[in-house]
Amino acid sequence: MKLSVIIPAYNAAATLGEALQSVEQQHVQPFEVVVVNDGSTDGTAKVIQSFMDRLPLVCVNQENAGLGAARNTGMRASKGDAWVFLDADDEWGSNKLAQGKDYLTRFPKVQWFYTPIFEWSPGTEGAGMRMRACPKIHSVEDFLAFNPIVPSTVIMRSDTSFTWEEDRDMQEDVGAYLVLFAQGIMPMKIPHCTTKYRLDFGMTADAEGHVNKVMRAVIKARKLGHIDDQQVALYEVRKAYELARTYKKRGDENGQKKWKKEALRKAKATRVPTNLLWRLRWLI
Repeated sequence: MKLSVIIPAYNAAATLGEALQSVEQQHVQPFEVVVVNDGSTDGTAKVIQSFMDRLPLVCVNQENAGLGAARNTGMRASKGDAWVFLDADDEWGSNKLAQGKDYLTRFPKVQWFYTPIFEWSPGTEGAGMRMRACPKIHSVEDFLAFNPIVPSTVIMRSDTSFTWEEDRDMQEDVGAYLVLFAQGIMPMKIPHCTTKYRLDFGMTADAEGHVNKVMRAVIKARKLGHIDDQQVALYEVRKAYELARTYKKRGDENGQKKWKKEALRKAKATRVPTNLLWRLRWLI
């Protein structure tokens, strides 16, 4: 089983070295590490060069085209049996690839997998780490209500018909997953938490802008017939909840109250799983 690690990198000099070091420390080594330098203007190229003798690293340079396009470029350049995605500002635990290889081998009919994550904020190592809730996905509604799939956890067989969204006005992952769901290609959860996901950095620093891009991708999925109006409404509740949770973590009481109120208002207009309603009412 040849594992191709795919890392898109745009002006990622501050974090890319840590991401690549986490790949270097894997108990099971990858077949290749494809880093796509997406038109960086900082020291990203120097960081990539410093790992050329340490990893089976392939560097693909392109003009800046965005995160989705960079991941797609990496997939096209890869030669392995499976893609294992890692963003340049995230890190893996040392058993990530071992767990991935194990599940790919044990479940040959499953096309793709995901894992839980540890959320952490820069400068709060240890005390700032927490595991995000990550339920199993049995339906599109499970995904929309609990939003558990972070790209840096995804492992996917390279014969899967899959592309990330390249329109930079939309979030690159959610619509792409919904295409697979619409085809009945459901993922399997690997229960081991093997990814450290950096909060309030990159896209997540602008929480409301991030949610707007996500919702544009969801609206596109509705227009394509991948989901219906009720499912869109459910995801609106979920994203309002996430904004309330984000502002709570930041200590912004006004932002927290605003988005909690909005989430509860939206929840009255659609069917929301009890689990999510409970979180809305008591956890934020």
